[in-house]
Amino acid sequence: MTQTITNEYLAQTGYLIEPAPVDEWRHFDENDPVPAYFQFDWFSSRHPDLYHKFALSTEALMDDLEQIVDLTGRIVADIGAGTGRGTLRLARKARHVFAIDPFKSVLDFNRRLTERAGLTNVTYQREPCAQISLPDNAVDVAISSWAVLDYAEAYRITTPGGYLIFMGSCPGTLCGELTATLAPEYPTIIDSVASAEVYDPAYPTTEVEVAGGTWNGVPLAAPLRVRDFTFVGDYGTVDEAVAVLGRFYGPKAKKYLQERAQSSISWRLRIEYCRIAK
Repeated sequence: MTQTITNEYLAQTGYLIEPAPVDEWRHFDENDPVPAYFQFDWFSSRHPDLYHKFALSTEALMDDLEQIVDLTGRIVADIGAGTGRGTLRLARKARHVFAIDPFKSVLDFNRRLTERAGLTNVTYQREPCAQISLPDNAVDVAISSWAVLDYAEAYRITTPGGYLIFMGSCPGTLCGELTATLAPEYPTIIDSVASAEVYDPAYPTTEVEVAGGTWNGVPLAAPLRVRDFTFVGDYGTVDEAVAVLGRFYGPKAKKYLQERAQSSISWRLRIEYCRIAK
């Protein structure tokens, strides 16, 4: 008997949920979707192909990171590695990458991606990101992109003087330029809304040094630096942008893009990085 997939079933199955066939995400009940809107863990695990299409901002973060931190020849932990946009980029520079994620389906997707690229310097570890099986001081760089980062665990596995890096959106820009439109719909998820001007592609990149000797409890060997920049992610056609972002965020996102005949959305992204002290 075929199991009916519900939001409750996803939660019960957890990290071992089986992925749906490619493009199955395009067919869903708009009023009662499975996974529900904004459920990023379940999107990535049930529909890794959709999540991979969505995650253009990870490419932008990696583009910018490669300009400010030299990853060449380093050993890197990709914490919350997901479907592999970041892992693939890291593996092309690093000596070795540990791709860490609790979800089996996304790591399988990630593995296929790097194998097709002919990369053999990635080790895949399916485990909680707060309980990493690497020994102390095992990596030169611990990096997390759009994932929940356990700073104490990342600190533990990183060598003295190594880099700790967190990447995602700036405050008030969780959904890029869609944030203000979606905020009334999801008040428990979107807790602040940035000014619309930050989404202008001409808005300047900024980088500041943050005073203080610790970052989320992590002792620092050099000041924390925070770099913000604007990126426009284009999905190629209006229909594809509507399909991808409408499935993630719901009817308001779909309407926003359709009314503007828009195939892209703008993001204000942030990279926080430092060297740690031990």
